[in-house]
Amino acid sequence: MIYNAEEGLAAIMFPVEEVDVFAETEPGRRDRIAAKKAIINMDTRAVLSVVGRQYGLLENRRALELAKKCCTAAFPNTAPAGWHVDDIEAPVTGGHCRIDLRYDGNVVAYDWSFSEAVQDHYHPFLRVTNSYNTSRVFSIHFGFTRIQCMNSVIAEESVKVSLAHTRNIERRIEKEINQAKFQKVANRFETYVKALGNTGIPRGRFRTIIQSALEIHRPKGMPDDRQASWRALEQILDKTIDVYLQRFGETAYALLNAITDIATRPPTKEQVGYSFIRRERHSLQLLAGRWVAEFSRSLRRPGFDLSGYLREPSAVRLNARNGKRIRGYRR
Repeated sequence: MIYNAEEGLAAIMFPVEEVDVFAETEPGRRDRIAAKKAIINMDTRAVLSVVGRQYGLLENRRALELAKKCCTAAFPNTAPAGWHVDDIEAPVTGGHCRIDLRYDGNVVAYDWSFSEAVQDHYHPFLRVTNSYNTSRVFSIHFGFTRIQCMNSVIAEESVKVSLAHTRNIERRIEKEINQAKFQKVANRFETYVKALGNTGIPRGRFRTIIQSALEIHRPKGMPDDRQASWRALEQILDKTIDVYLQRFGETAYALLNAITDIATRPPTKEQVGYSFIRRERHSLQLLAGRWVAEFSRSLRRPGFDLSGYLREPSAVRLNARNGKRIRGYRR
């Protein structure tokens, strides 16, 4: 579930506590399990997880403080107070969350209008992930948001920190996050985007490439009602495509915007009648970032068969970083 800042902070900033775990080893006897502890929501007394004794509890409030430190480390010309919570993604249980931070005002040296190709405008954002149920490690990702439509993408080579809940998180952050790293990522992303603006893509291939990039697969053997839902999904994809075709024409940059639009606002079960897209927004935006990096690199690769890719994008191997291709991302 995606909340606005006020609703989201109220939903995830509940107090938590570590308590001992006991097992009934025989009727009437409860023995403490020395190697385990439980994390509980102190407001509801609900058990969020059972973890190892060495697990370092990181509260969401503290994770947000660390995220703001990352912002000022990557962008030293910004003030901590200028970074604000934009939105929050979390289940109703509060077991994990993703918090997006954006800066009020321009971030000097990262505020581009790509005049040579697409004449567009981007801004950086930071996403912090934290959990109380061990489903997701504490992590920081930097990405880019197109200002006009607020579509976001997490670059494949994004500055990121992913750490298990141990007790040296702050020290690791200081080591991993710095301005030079983000500048390198920003320069690559600008190169990728400019390449797309000069590449023609026929409108008829947009939908197929979007489905391939975001790993949206048509199920086999669908009943009639499910087929109607699939057609409703295709209609949403086509309407999204048309928006960016009007703005950028039949180009790979229009295609990127359609991909990031769907990744940022994926069609829901309520819209089409069935959950064809089960990935979280975060995973979809990672896939979008992977696609723009791999496709842009492929365009510069000698012998790349663009026409073959347009005919069947899932059958043509794009140019993965270091020659490695990992399918999918954790949801």
